[in-house]
Amino acid sequence: MPENHVSLQLEGMTCTHCSETVNGIICQEGGDKVHVDYLMGEATFELSDQSKLKIIEKRLESAGYETLEESIHKKTRLSTIEKKFLFTLPFSLVLFSHMFMPSDSFLNIPLVQLFLCLPVFALGFFHFGQSTIQALRVRSINMDILILLGSTSAFIYSLFAFRVDAHHAHDFLFFETTSTIISLVLLGYVIEHRAVKKTTAALKSLINHQPSKAKRLVQNGLNQDLEVVNASSLSVGDQVLINIGDTVPVDGIIRHGNVEVDQSMMTGESDSVFVGIGERVLSGSVVVNGSATLKTSSDHVNSTLGQIINLAKESRLDKPDIQKLSDQISKWFVPTILILSALSFLLNNLILGESLTESLLRSIAVLVISCPCAMGLATPTAVSVGLGVANRLGIIIKKASFFEVINAVEAFAFDKTGTLTTGQMNFELIRTSNNFTKNDVGAIIKSLESRSSHPIAQSLVKQFDAFESVNLEDFEEIIGEGVQAKTQFGKVTLGKSKNPDADLELRIDDEEVAHLIKSEELKEGAGSFINGLKKSGKRVYLLSGDSESKTSTISNELGFDTYRANMSPKEKLDFLDSQMATETVAMIGDGINDAPALSKATIGIAMGLSNAISSKAAGIVLLSTNVNRVERLLQISSAVVRTIKQNLFWAFSYNIVAIPLAALGYLDPMVAALSMAFSDVVVIGNSIRLRYTLSKKFT
Repeated sequence: MPENHVSLQLEGMTCTHCSETVNGIICQEGGDKVHVDYLMGEATFELSDQSKLKIIEKRLESAGYETLEESIHKKTRLSTIEKKFLFTLPFSLVLFSHMFMPSDSFLNIPLVQLFLCLPVFALGFFHFGQSTIQALRVRSINMDILILLGSTSAFIYSLFAFRVDAHHAHDFLFFETTSTIISLVLLGYVIEHRAVKKTTAALKSLINHQPSKAKRLVQNGLNQDLEVVNASSLSVGDQVLINIGDTVPVDGIIRHGNVEVDQSMMTGESDSVFVGIGERVLSGSVVVNGSATLKTSSDHVNSTLGQIINLAKESRLDKPDIQKLSDQISKWFVPTILILSALSFLLNNLILGESLTESLLRSIAVLVISCPCAMGLATPTAVSVGLGVANRLGIIIKKASFFEVINAVEAFAFDKTGTLTTGQMNFELIRTSNNFTKNDVGAIIKSLESRSSHPIAQSLVKQFDAFESVNLEDFEEIIGEGVQAKTQFGKVTLGKSKNPDADLELRIDDEEVAHLIKSEELKEGAGSFINGLKKSGKRVYLLSGDSESKTSTISNELGFDTYRANMSPKEKLDFLDSQMATETVAMIGDGINDAPALSKATIGIAMGLSNAISSKAAGIVLLSTNVNRVERLLQISSAVVRTIKQNLFWAFSYNIVAIPLAALGYLDPMVAALSMAFSDVVVIGNSIRLRYTLSKKFT
């Protein structure tokens, strides 16, 4: 991470308008590559002049956004907005109660009402005024200006009551309106603040799962000393001790011992797995039994868990296309409401003949009932829930816009080996030359395939594990073809067989010395999943580098619309090119040979962590190789897109109906404030409903 990288935890952001203000402040003070996530309360940016950081923090606090240390941020505490609401509440309740008191009650005395209203108005004026000023400084207009104008208008108008005789003064007093508007808006922010936390709970849980400490073994002469260090200080090649209850800090290979680990936080698989010497352990796994020494294969940032967290954060910064219209409308929403409020006053007073007081109240009602926040929250809250549920199931979606993309896919293209089949294969070895012994052949195959991460290679290594290894020079893996290297026996090549009855052949100095015939089985649930796709109207294609006979057998068994056998990576690209001219296509694969196709497709889905190249090329990565994860991905994306549409429908419908009602006098300012305060809560509540629905569905 660059030295000029800054990450600030912020409190007080409520919608997209807030994030625009924060973004503008940081940019004005020299910040670059600014990303603001108002749901997580985080702003990240590059700052070459670190002396300006204090200026940025001061300006942000002046705008009403409190900067927090991350450790403090995580603690249970009252937020600033909660403190402000609790301060205003007693004054507002007492002041509001005068409406139910006899006319001669002391609460009906104008001076008493003024003194009760003044603390609330002062806090509201300061809170909404600061936010408005800072927004205007960065050439933005947020909804706080609507609340500021509405409450201030009611307060100032009420002051004129002191110039009216005592008998009629009460008709001009709107101190309770002023205080109630401010308190109800703050209440809405409080509820929204707490509700938003629930939509981001999954990501925060993932972040909190990342261990801060690790037990590193350090060589001290003939002995090893154990020291507790920050997990962030670990580097590749360190020796780390993991015991029962520990969360594995970084990825690594078991050197000594064996452990049983729970990987559910990473892969979504509930069953624990046993890991022994030479096997890989993922960061974020929890040791439930045993003890082992781990040789680290990654640092803290580049560990599997670290990358998942970074991808999860980055994906939230992306916007689905469906949000673009909402964002465009939101930019013009507040100026439009200001104009409508003025027109409402003129219409009621000059054309409809309403009194100055009534016209003003209707104008204020228009100001405070409008809610641009609901439109701003509609998409991010649903996306945040969807990403959280997906992450918990071991589904990493690199961009939020991919929810829309995958939901609109018309066809699915599948690799075969390791994607639809288990990847656990058995091979029949047939020697075709007597110049080399079975031990020679087995040793060469084991050594060659141990350098590859392809599922076939992994199966071969397991099957030929008993053989000795040979030294390799100039090893090369040719995508879609095989592997080759120099050995004491000569130049060896293991790749596709020219024999139609065999799958692989081993050649030494261009002489075929053996060939292998493989057998494999389908993954559980593959058939029902493919059938489900077809029933939903999706077309399914099987693209395999395997032989015609094996590919056609799998295709017929699963019911694919079409298949292609003996395909090279380029031929897969050509097939996708031709299909994508008329339809959107998702490519699902797991090997290095699938990487070009995963990158080319409308959306690429990589299964498993066996290959870093395919994972990087894909837009979506499934940490589990279970085919049901693809099915769950489709269910999540469909639910997220549906919830976004519901949220936007409510947000637009609310404002279309509420604003005219307020302008025509059917809603007084206090009812308007209450409606505004809870309108965005409806949107967030619908997103929270999505969270519970999906969580229940997948438990």
